[in-house]
Amino acid sequence: MLSFHTASRRNADGLSRRAMMRVGGLGALGLGLAERPALTSQGGPVPRKRGRAKSVIFVTLYGGPPQTETFDMKPDAPVEARGPFKPIATSNPGVEICEYLPRLASLAREYTLARSFSHSDTAHAASLYTHLTGWPHRLNNQNSPASPLDYPHYGAVLSHLKPPRGPVPACAIVGGQILPQFGGIGQTGGFLGELHAPWVLRKTARRQLLSKTGVPRVRIDGRRNLVQALQATRRGLDDERNVASFSTAQQRALQLLDARGFVEAFDHERETPQVRDAYGRFPLGQNMLVARRLVEAGVPVIQVSDIPPGGEQHWDLHYANIFDRLKSPLLPRLDQSVAALLEDLQQRGLLDETLVIVGGEFGRTPWIDHLTDPPQGGRQHWPNCYSMLLAGGGIRPGEVFGKSDELSAYPAAQKVGPWDLGATLLHLAGVDPQALVTDRQGQLRRICRGSVIQELL
Repeated sequence: MLSFHTASRRNADGLSRRAMMRVGGLGALGLGLAERPALTSQGGPVPRKRGRAKSVIFVTLYGGPPQTETFDMKPDAPVEARGPFKPIATSNPGVEICEYLPRLASLAREYTLARSFSHSDTAHAASLYTHLTGWPHRLNNQNSPASPLDYPHYGAVLSHLKPPRGPVPACAIVGGQILPQFGGIGQTGGFLGELHAPWVLRKTARRQLLSKTGVPRVRIDGRRNLVQALQATRRGLDDERNVASFSTAQQRALQLLDARGFVEAFDHERETPQVRDAYGRFPLGQNMLVARRLVEAGVPVIQVSDIPPGGEQHWDLHYANIFDRLKSPLLPRLDQSVAALLEDLQQRGLLDETLVIVGGEFGRTPWIDHLTDPPQGGRQHWPNCYSMLLAGGGIRPGEVFGKSDELSAYPAAQKVGPWDLGATLLHLAGVDPQALVTDRQGQLRRICRGSVIQELL
């Protein structure tokens, strides 16, 4: 609910209880209000490097996709390692990927594959934290809850050091916050404070906005009503705003309602059926479409969470017969949605200024459990070597960076860590990876521990 009808009584700051309840009601849609003021960087603004990326789309395949069934296949490996899938040639000569990624194979000149990422943490929560912040978790190999002492999400870093010019959030999470039972670890403002935390569309609102073929009329009306309610709330608060003393955080929440295209970005019906079909009428595809619309609205960082509705992860493939799950629906949906996003961004002239990162928090073991003929086992967590797809925003296209060994077990050349990806992301987004900020205890903190991967640029 966006507005609660209560007696109009003003508090000590001159703000009526009705207005406070209206503003507080924004939390139901993820427009939560921070309790802490913004922090400032040491010595004034940090000098910015000029980056090409105006936006970053971070497609998070939570659970850990297998590198040997996606972007780093090993067809000559022993049967206990290679799996049943076959590689196919791509449009980039000499580069092969999985047979169930044919559309991405045809677009291989538009992106770069990085095959030598590595770290040492095998826990989902801690590795997700590292994936989204660029820092190892202080409790290695443990699933720990989020803490105010955590390092901030990349979007929170940009919110602090390079806030968006317009009234949009610096970071939006589409598809849901991952691991809410752990406080959304890695997806918070951390030591920068709640003011800089990523904006999350809450579960109920997400269901209202997600369109599927054959959706009942009541649900379509619900999506329209959601947008209309946001607009009505904005109008209702205009009078209060003129006489009340809003905090910076409250003002920022209200500004989101004024952002041209921001609320409308979640209304799929503004797109043609052909565009929606191209992305795929499933959650990942429609969330990718929302991400493109948020890029057009001017949001700097968009995290797309590939998690099942009501579930925890798609890609945690420990169990028997993982290859059926990969064959359908995981790989075909990944192929369709990522290919549609890259093609759409390219056709709209946005790919050069939009950095797209596709990957998970780690990979999978280079051996299959419970080997049969044909293989029907699973693969365990494996952070020692895994792959990512990188495109746009200043990334050199049509390359393969790094090399794994004969089993894709360990990097054989150009080993890098997720913190180096973080430094590269910040560099391309126009932020100095060596910048220092002051945390809520007044201590100087580095925002990044990695180095820019120059070979990718």
